[in-house]
Amino acid sequence: MERILIVEDDSFFREVFTDLLQQDGYSVDVAASGEEALDLISSREYQLVVTDLVMRDVSGLDILSAVKRLDPAVDVIMVTGHANVETAIFALKNGATDYLVKPINHDEFRHIVAQCMDQRRLLDENLELKGLLHLFQVSQTIANCLELDRVYQLLMDALSKEVGVTRGLGYFSDSGNLVLHEVKGIDPEHASLLGQAVISECELMDDGGALVILKDFLPEDAAYGEGVHEAMCLYVRHKTTLQGVIVLVNDPGQPIPRPVNRKNLSFLLDQASLALDNAARYNFAKDLLYIDELTGLYNYRYLDVVLERELKRCERYGSNLSVLFLDIDLFKMVNDNFGHLIGSRVLREVGTLLRKGVRDVDAVIRYGGDEYTIVLVETGVEGAKVVAERIRRNIEQHTFGRADGLAIKLTVSLGYACAPADAGTKGELLEMADQAMYRGKAAGKNQAFHCLPAPPPAAE
Repeated sequence: MERILIVEDDSFFREVFTDLLQQDGYSVDVAASGEEALDLISSREYQLVVTDLVMRDVSGLDILSAVKRLDPAVDVIMVTGHANVETAIFALKNGATDYLVKPINHDEFRHIVAQCMDQRRLLDENLELKGLLHLFQVSQTIANCLELDRVYQLLMDALSKEVGVTRGLGYFSDSGNLVLHEVKGIDPEHASLLGQAVISECELMDDGGALVILKDFLPEDAAYGEGVHEAMCLYVRHKTTLQGVIVLVNDPGQPIPRPVNRKNLSFLLDQASLALDNAARYNFAKDLLYIDELTGLYNYRYLDVVLERELKRCERYGSNLSVLFLDIDLFKMVNDNFGHLIGSRVLREVGTLLRKGVRDVDAVIRYGGDEYTIVLVETGVEGAKVVAERIRRNIEQHTFGRADGLAIKLTVSLGYACAPADAGTKGELLEMADQAMYRGKAAGKNQAFHCLPAPPPAAE
């Protein structure tokens, strides 16, 4: 029901205005003074204000200014018994919708009020239509995008704007694990810890719906959560499969705006689910170009793609990346002694061992021949050392060719380099890991070596 405020210090006209408006079904508040009106205007929402121009304490023009300052869309009808052309023009120029002279014509008054309300409804409907049109356009942009990184960014921007915040984290499923892919307005050094804290709390409250809201959930001494008092977890699901979690947090010094338009959020999340599914299918088809037919691992073409992507993530989030080069020692003897068919099966078996020795988020690549490359995400020097030694030991202890009644023993030489500790570019990283591998070969094979420090630039 539309709410109208009557501001009139004459009790007779207060009753006349109130009776007429209530007969037409409006909700009416009454102020007998300008000061009372100013208090009501600041504490309640009105669609229309009818005010006398001349009152004992506050001018009707002051009421007009106060209303327009709070909400320019609210209509104001000025009423006075002391009319002159100058005041009427001044009121209309300053935003008054109409100007009536006492004694008023009842039908004219009711018609003007009805006209104001009709225009207000049309304006509200237009604004709603514009909002829905914008929402549809945003959702179409998301749904039509086939690049996963771009989908992540578009979804984060759309959801944060819809909720009314500027900070958030985007976790998306990567080989069955939730991985941080998008950070908005949060210190990258704190992003991972904050995200883990929010998601672990949300998991306790997740009932399979689309939204969970947390309040005052972080320890007081959590440096990574400075200024974070509220968080909202938005779940992207395809049927029963979790595709991602968008974590939105309050802006500094502000709560998350209420109320939340759950209908709009659900619509965006549905479009996001469709976009992620389409992009995953597209990327699966595209990945076939990067698959080595013999081993089922990625091929050398994929190395450039994954390194470029992961180095950008390192730079953006301040994380680490390691590249491991591996060469099978004396593999030519396998082909010479058992034939190329057995040699191919051994290469596949090596690939299987390598895949089992790393995480799902890491990329195992057959670089060519009997050489392999492994890209270890979010892994520094110590982590790469552990993985390299584990792989060396697994290969050494494994017996190959058992399915063919053989007992072939192999060793490998490995080298690894890390970003940003050892190198900052793709070319430097690959070259240093390759050189470290050949150091292992030269040192007697079956060894894992970290790259040597890059030489200082020559003095001019």
